[in-house]
Amino acid sequence: MYETACNRIYTLLDEVHWLIENSSAYFILCGSSARKLKKAGVNLLGGRAWRYEFFPLVYPEIANFDLLHALNYGLIPSHYSAQHWTKTVKSYINDYLKEEIRAEGLVRNLRSFAQFLDVAAFSNGELLNYTNIARDCAVDAKTIKEYFQILVDTLLGYYIYPYKDKVKREDLVASPKFYFFDVGVVNMLKKRTFSELKGIEAGAALENYILMELWAYRALCEKEFDIHFWRTNSGLEVDFVLGDAEVAIEVKISSSISSSDIHGLIAFQNEYKPKTSLVVSCVPRQRKLVLSNGQSIDIMPWRNFLEMLWQGKIM
Repeated sequence: MYETACNRIYTLLDEVHWLIENSSAYFILCGSSARKLKKAGVNLLGGRAWRYEFFPLVYPEIANFDLLHALNYGLIPSHYSAQHWTKTVKSYINDYLKEEIRAEGLVRNLRSFAQFLDVAAFSNGELLNYTNIARDCAVDAKTIKEYFQILVDTLLGYYIYPYKDKVKREDLVASPKFYFFDVGVVNMLKKRTFSELKGIEAGAALENYILMELWAYRALCEKEFDIHFWRTNSGLEVDFVLGDAEVAIEVKISSSISSSDIHGLIAFQNEYKPKTSLVVSCVPRQRKLVLSNGQSIDIMPWRNFLEMLWQGKIM
């Protein structure tokens, strides 16, 4: 049954190709992944179709936006507004993240993949160590790499790679980070909720959310800039570096920011001289933090940042 459906899709794509070339017809083709089609070597309409990506809800789409609600529930429309969030998200994870991926034939061992999802949630936003994750899942590191790639190919997550200068730097990390596409999904996998905007876990969720806004803004507004992170082997880090070190962003859940909280951002600014260095946080009002060398860093509330981002004032 499944192979028959796949063969029909392959044939359909050939027909769509012919109609695009020989008629004035327009088509909207939707799908969660082209992974299996790519592996089959079928017609992907190269050069004849525009690719768009759907995202969870973004900041401008939500009236009376509630950050705590968003960090807890996530931004998938049906999850954000759900009366029974736990049941809704649990059903999504069980019926899509696991069952649909099995139906696609992307994994052979569904039990190990389900275990991988739980472990991957605790690695969300961290440097990836495939060997350690493989040990926790009782599979080999090659399989773990494949599992992460499945999440990327099915648009369930993203790799963020380290920023590197054109001159090779031996003291910079080489491992990528992985972020799930929605904080609500991570919360369910980690079995956590937040009662207030405080703590390490809430800070990690805010970082994940800010990245998703950056990712969606770049795609929806058709902007061309890279998103990296920066980290040295000594532990200095900047959460997001946009473009060719044009903008450096550190995300903090705190409502009070001082220079001692942002050593990594200060070090990055001193070395790479970005046009803009800023801290996205829960501070009550925007201000400039003036450093001893006369340079300054913008400290801004998360709401100000999101408004400026979507107005095109960040990138």
